[in-house]
Amino acid sequence: MVGYCGGTSPSPTYEAIGDHTEALRVSFDPRRLSLEAVLRMFWREHTPMPAAFTGTQYRSAIFCHDGHQREAAARVKKALTPSATQRGSSPLDLTSFEDAADFYRAEEYHQQWIAKQRGVPRERPRQGEAQLF
Repeated sequence: MVGYCGGTSPSPTYEAIGDHTEALRVSFDPRRLSLEAVLRMFWREHTPMPAAFTGTQYRSAIFCHDGHQREAAARVKKALTPSATQRGSSPLDLTSFEDAADFYRAEEYHQQWIAKQRGVPRERPRQGEAQLF
């Protein structure tokens, strides 16, 4: 589900997002798919951009509901980050880990937006997979 999180503005919308960030709420069955697998999928499918280019609306953040989620995100990030012997910083460094706050569902036209633009019917994820968009 697409929505808005991480800000203080009441009842954000796409047209009046305030200081919120566009976010995905991902639901999955941890008996079939680990949180670590979902996080690896996130970083495989997502290219973080510097906040200077995106502002708060499109910044890269993982909103954690508890310490377990924050620790898992840090572990996966560390495993995916190039070794210190390689030059430059990792794009993964552009993703912040933050405490989850209220999540506001985005307007219906914003749900499954990419599929709607492509004219592709929404597919259900296969058993054991998470659907990120």
